[in-house]
Amino acid sequence: MKNIHKLKKELKTKAQALRETKARLKEEQRNGSGYKASTMQIGLLNLKRDYRHHHIAYCELRGRTREQIEKYCRHNNKPNENTIFSIKEQYAWEVEMGDLTNEA
Repeated sequence: MKNIHKLKKELKTKAQALRETKARLKEEQRNGSGYKASTMQIGLLNLKRDYRHHHIAYCELRGRTREQIEKYCRHNNKPNENTIFSIKEQYAWEVEMGDLTNEA
């Protein structure tokens, strides 16, 4: 399996975690638990940021430009380029053993 497919599966699990966290947060807010809801909001923001960086890395590995991925990004809400670069390095294409040639 190519690494980009692993990244796609990870994105799907992160998206599921986001949906579940949003649902739990809404329940906590309805119940009136202020402290627990505020800590859940911080966790939700971290999940969103992590998902955003993984999504940008995935799209760029597939050949999309940044303008195609994020059309309207505020100047004070730029993604972390170092994080995106490290994700792209981690999930770059695997080299198949049949693709290697001996130069001996």
